[in-house]
Amino acid sequence: FDGRVVAKLPFIPISLIQGLSHRNLSGEDYTDCSFIFLYILCTMSIRQNIQKLLGFSPSRAASKQSGNIFAPMGAQR
Repeated sequence: FDGRVVAKLPFIPISLIQGLSHRNLSGEDYTDCSFIFLYILCTMSIRQNIQKLLGFSPSRAASKQSGNIFAPMGAQR
């Protein structure tokens, strides 16, 4: 997928992200999206939800109940 447009963004990304979203693409249309940017977005947004759905990661309530060595003594209950 190097140098190929894999998606068209409905917005122009901020300048900090444009380098990643337009990586190895020719042209000046910053709504074009490279594969690596789409992969990062999907990994960040979808992966956690699928893990929770399939039961591979603890829920927030369960992680709050687990002991934390850095919490004050009164907050561990």
